Amino acid sequence: MCGFAAWYDPQGSAPERAWLEGAAARIRHRGPDDEGFFLEPGVGLAFRRLAIVDVESGHQPLGNEDGSIWISFNGEIYNHAELRAQLEAKGHRYRTHSDTETLVHAYEEWGPDFVKRLNGMFGFAIWDRPRRRLFVARDRVGIKPVYWTRGAGGTYAFASEIKSLFEFPGVARAPRLDSVVEHLTLRYVAAPATMFEGIFKLPAGHSLTLEGGRETLASWWHAEYGPKHDPSDEDALAEVEKRLEDSVRSHLMSDVPLGALLSGGVDSSLVVALMSRISDRPVQTFSVGFDAPGPYSELPFARRVAEHCRTDHHEIVVGAADLARELPQLVWHQDEPVSEPAAIPTFLISQFARRTVTVVLTGEGGDELFAGYPKYAVEPWARTLAHMPGPLRDLFLDHGIDKLPFRFRKLQVVGRSARFRDEAERLAAWFAGFTGRERDALLGPALRERAGAGVAPFRRALSATPAREAHDRMLDVDVRTWLVDDLLMKMDKMSMAASIEARVPLLDNPLIDWATHLSSRHKIRALEGKVLLKRLARKLLPPEVVDRPKVGFTVPLSPWFRNELRELLADTLLSSAALGRGYVQEGVLRGYVEDHLAGRRDRGRELWTLLTLELWHRHWIDRAPERATPWTVPPRVAAPASARTA
Repeated sequence: MCGFAAWYDPQGSAPERAWLEGAAARIRHRGPDDEGFFLEPGVGLAFRRLAIVDVESGHQPLGNEDGSIWISFNGEIYNHAELRAQLEAKGHRYRTHSDTETLVHAYEEWGPDFVKRLNGMFGFAIWDRPRRRLFVARDRVGIKPVYWTRGAGGTYAFASEIKSLFEFPGVARAPRLDSVVEHLTLRYVAAPATMFEGIFKLPAGHSLTLEGGRETLASWWHAEYGPKHDPSDEDALAEVEKRLEDSVRSHLMSDVPLGALLSGGVDSSLVVALMSRISDRPVQTFSVGFDAPGPYSELPFARRVAEHCRTDHHEIVVGAADLARELPQLVWHQDEPVSEPAAIPTFLISQFARRTVTVVLTGEGGDELFAGYPKYAVEPWARTLAHMPGPLRDLFLDHGIDKLPFRFRKLQVVGRSARFRDEAERLAAWFAGFTGRERDALLGPALRERAGAGVAPFRRALSATPAREAHDRMLDVDVRTWLVDDLLMKMDKMSMAASIEARVPLLDNPLIDWATHLSSRHKIRALEGKVLLKRLARKLLPPEVVDRPKVGFTVPLSPWFRNELRELLADTLLSSAALGRGYVQEGVLRGYVEDHLAGRRDRGRELWTLLTLELWHRHWIDRAPERATPWTVPPRVAAPASARTA
């Protein structure tokens, strides 16, 4: 795993080395082991390396035999040995054992369409000297990020993180106001936009080609949801076990120590169980819990899985003070608001794991492929409620569901979604910060006319999806939005902030292709979701880990905001700087803060959304952020005081 930056001028001017050195310095955390540069008239490539495969000879940028093709590549290609054999049979000669060189030869042999042959996670830039072409691509589901912008004088810049782009001339730091509304609504910003005006994400499964003065953005992959196959329960179980085991085995490719992040949920526990089956030594597992009362910590379940699988288990406990201490530097690392509270414990456990390993496997993707969130099962109810006569529906919701105590918060989420007949608004509401009337009441004069931007990504995703069944439409929209722009972005930024590579075996190409064509009855039955993966989990794991309510990686923001983080919350959100931006109505904001602090209503999610927006604005817009990584990665960091090894 690494980081890259690239610069391109269609007029052929030469880049300054200082630009590329500055861009690389900003992402040193992504690759502390090595750096490299390639410059010639019209193009510049920069690279930071985290050495994992072919440690001795994996230097980049890497060229082909005659220097006509050059690449800077971030990621891992799990089928590179198979592709290498095909390419060698066609006469290509290798100098290294790295997957990077396979990409160079594959581009030579098959052209830009070679990306369709890749099974892995990647973001890269290829310079084709004979054609004066820069070809930039991102993996199928967006496990690895690629950002880009148009710079001064018709130039272009690309990078693994936004912060690198500010090293190139003509790249400004200005907020994109539609994205501010999007963040307040969705709690993230969906591709192709970012929080910065004029800076873009390359969407997952897309490429951008610059050649002959032309800019060509192309989609090279999207999920297909038909025709459906409906195997017997026994055959489906056998097939998912085989495919997931094959994926885990391929993801164990590494020349450095490797482990797993274990939450105690079904997905990460399945990954650990299969790693333990395959490996000839105990798996290193790492878990994080929370110092707060209530059903927040899944550490007991993680410990049970570790015991069952006989792993070398390590864990830390995160408190409110840890969140307050780490939040400023994570705003720097994430480049955009830290929309997902789990980013903080993810960073801390990654930092802790870096003491022992350089690569971890994680469980992202299982919910979006196999319908794991409760919303997939109850959406038909919400859809039915949404189509009730308006006054009757509002009476039921306003004086029924909305008045229920906090322990019924999941039912309240159903109620919030049920307010919208509009499909985009309803689907967005499940994980949203502010929706509908609440959003409209909150927005201040700077944003009021942009309220519709909040769910625009869902409208685009619904328009683009090939899925026709209601469940498939929900799943595909989540893959195109929530998974890539919230969960995967969080995992990439927070793991790479600690110089550790995170791999996601549940998002392996063959597994995705099989799961998207699988009949919905293997995913949802009655009110139970993720049916097939749970059946596999019951086979491989203790029953108490599987047959329990879904918790998720839930950070105890609500009690922390009422206690340890009370001062941080009020001083930040109610400051003159925050109130003077015109983003929100002061009276509405004060009402949210007062209701939460008084315990009248849980507003933890909404207040976090507002807090991280303000901290982002202060760090990235109000002042010039630090150029260097605020946390330097030593070979092995010291264990936190709260750490424990089982």
